[in-house]
Amino acid sequence: MKNKYQRMSKEEKKQCQTFYYNTEKGHEMKMRFLRLKIIGGVGVIFSIFLVVSGYISNEINWATWVMAGILFLFSWVFIIGSEVIKGKCLNQYAVKKMK
Repeated sequence: MKNKYQRMSKEEKKQCQTFYYNTEKGHEMKMRFLRLKIIGGVGVIFSIFLVVSGYISNEINWATWVMAGILFLFSWVFIIGSEVIKGKCLNQYAVKKMK
């Protein structure tokens, strides 16, 4: 049962998350996921700020676009990656611990 967590109903997923986050490792991983999402969110906001401030001051050039684009891309990688890793951790917990 490789994808047990993905096949669970909403109630079972919430129960699995509750059990997992009540463990020591789960609590630590929850903090890491939150940190990754915050870093990604700040990166997205800052990349949008770079483009908007450059546009308002009429000093936007190709380097600003490239830097903002790369920052935006990597920020989304952080956000999506945290969700993927969260799913893998919860699936591993569901396979080993849940009935």
